[in-house]
Amino acid sequence: MITPDIFPASRRSVLTVLIAATGALLWAAPTITQAQVAQAEPEYTGDDRIEKWQGKRVLVVTPHPDDETFSSGGLLSMLAANGNNVQIVIYTTDNAGSNDPTMTKERLAQIRRREEEDACAILGIPKDHITWLGHDDGMLEYVDRRELTRQVAREIRRHRPDAVLSIDPGAPYEQWHKSDHRSGAVITADALRAAAWRLYFPELEREGFKHHSVPVVFFFFSNQPNYTVDISDVLEKKAKAAAAHTSQFGDMLTGYNDTNLEEKRERLGKSLMASPLIKHKNGRPVEQFRRSTAYGG
Repeated sequence: MITPDIFPASRRSVLTVLIAATGALLWAAPTITQAQVAQAEPEYTGDDRIEKWQGKRVLVVTPHPDDETFSSGGLLSMLAANGNNVQIVIYTTDNAGSNDPTMTKERLAQIRRREEEDACAILGIPKDHITWLGHDDGMLEYVDRRELTRQVAREIRRHRPDAVLSIDPGAPYEQWHKSDHRSGAVITADALRAAAWRLYFPELEREGFKHHSVPVVFFFFSNQPNYTVDISDVLEKKAKAAAAHTSQFGDMLTGYNDTNLEEKRERLGKSLMASPLIKHKNGRPVEQFRRSTAYGG
């Protein structure tokens, strides 16, 4: 190794600066890499527990009405009960998931909207906290990616959340999902970055939506969870909210019939409490997420 002592004083000072600068870059390299390439992270053991938050803003970005209930309904009910402002953005109308021969896309979209509003009411989230982007079910990957990213970046800038919940795009490799989930996961990750930098979609700033960097993201439907929420106290509420999405289950998929709907929902809610919809860890009902602070820009 060459040492500065063999050079004249004037060159020693320059070399010392170069060595110091190189060391600083090497020290910062993991942080730079983390910002550019998402990495799987270890189980979170810190004190900043989202289920304990009060008075904060949380934005959920989800492909369909029901995804956030099935994956995160317990956590969302906790957040709402603790006085947090929970907002939900839904990419699609979910207007294709039926084999009922009498069903139309228009009617199914109306049914799914009512079910989402009913489920959110059970969780404590008002219906005016739901934003529908209005895209067709199953067709998200064929929508212009730039426009989708702009739409979600706009919602992030509008709500300025302390956390975002969405589907996991994967780290460091893309996680495979069915079509709308796959597209929604990647678009949301892109929108998080676009929301953080003011010159991405400068028209948003002209509309009054200033850039906003989201401090932390919780990804659901993840193969690499590192954050676990015990939902024992809200399990029944989650099951009831999930049952509000009645058209997504059993015979309703092939022949929708809303006769005695509340009785059907009550029976369905009881059965869902013991179904694979509810995940368990160490004998406790839980919801799991991949928590990351690397997506804020």
